[in-house]
Amino acid sequence: MFHVKQSDRDSGRRTSWVDAMPSLFHVKQWPGKRRRAGLLLALVAAVPLLVACDVADQPDGWAAPTLDPVEPETRLIAPTGEDQVVAVQLLDGNLGSAVWEFPDDDGNFPGLDGEIEPVAFYADPVWVESTDEWLLAGYSDGALYAVRRDGESARLVFDSEDRFVADLVVDGTRVYLADTGYRVYAVDIEQPGEAVWTWDGGSDLQIWGGPALVDTERGRLLIVAGLDGRITAINVDGDLAGRSAWQIEIESGIAGSIGATDGLVFVGGLDRTLYGLDAATGAQIWATEASHWLWGTPLIRDGVIYTTDLRGNVYAIDALTGARRWLQPFAVGDRIRAQPLYVEHESGESGILVIVARGGMIHQLNATDGSPLRQFQLEGAKDLMANAILRDDRILVSDEDGVLYAVLLGANQAVRLYPQN
Repeated sequence: MFHVKQSDRDSGRRTSWVDAMPSLFHVKQWPGKRRRAGLLLALVAAVPLLVACDVADQPDGWAAPTLDPVEPETRLIAPTGEDQVVAVQLLDGNLGSAVWEFPDDDGNFPGLDGEIEPVAFYADPVWVESTDEWLLAGYSDGALYAVRRDGESARLVFDSEDRFVADLVVDGTRVYLADTGYRVYAVDIEQPGEAVWTWDGGSDLQIWGGPALVDTERGRLLIVAGLDGRITAINVDGDLAGRSAWQIEIESGIAGSIGATDGLVFVGGLDRTLYGLDAATGAQIWATEASHWLWGTPLIRDGVIYTTDLRGNVYAIDALTGARRWLQPFAVGDRIRAQPLYVEHESGESGILVIVARGGMIHQLNATDGSPLRQFQLEGAKDLMANAILRDDRILVSDEDGVLYAVLLGANQAVRLYPQN
């Protein structure tokens, strides 16, 4: 299915068909290079299915709402449909009110020099404890911002040559970013400006899925995958930092984020296959086929991988063997981009797996056997693409327009949190 390259040198630059963003493709010829036609067909066919129709000129993003880590009961931050990130009050007296908006309606924010235009946010916000700041990666401007949790000021940490779709990986004060130019940067947020190191994958295709930082017997590695089908492990420490440790290539593009646990990494491809790989070497441990292209981010819980395909099937896969845990996948009947959400059961019995379909149907499944427990149609929601989060007994979801909803577990009830009107 693929071959392994053990190398300390990165491959030379490639050319390819796709040189635009997730919302817009330009197809061009690839002179002098031979690539599989299946990759082109898969990319061209898959992207319109997941990305909203209106994003060619105005991307909307799919960054998820995130609870304030210091005040989780009172505040969260979430992207809006107005190219902003907003801190939202969760207290009853001020429920749904905005504490701050980044940037403001004029594109400004305290601490920044002049107007900014991030346009959309795809990467989930990440909080850095040591500086008490939120890291926000703008899509159109390719900029990484650090915003104080209280909203008093912000600063520019790093400016990329391209744009950010992939989720960030934060390790202390260091953040790893993958941009659409197929480059990965290691940036120290306490020393903004230049990257500590840069890895250039040498491809005109892009990286959309978030990397994974893993500990292995050969040191810490950052695993990254792209739309050209390559999976690369990058050294992050020592003299070899920023250089490839190993690289493999599968038969199709990879659009989703990478999962990792216990020395294994899990990668879903547009070839309908989920791969379990040895994190240290890239060697295949197992591979299991799905019914359609794999895009979403896998959820790993208690040795089980929960993942979804583009046709709307939900799978439970044994992380060690690749064997299916359920008798059959659960068919949602709609496209799924959001990562599954696992909820502990109060009685200690089987957990609940929450699946958010793009069309607004929210499914609750028995995580052990995949049997349906409840489903609820969130009326009025427009394209649920972002990951859901849990707050007490409520599932918090946001739609393409940045409308934030709270759905009560165990009941067919929902409340619109933000904006109020």
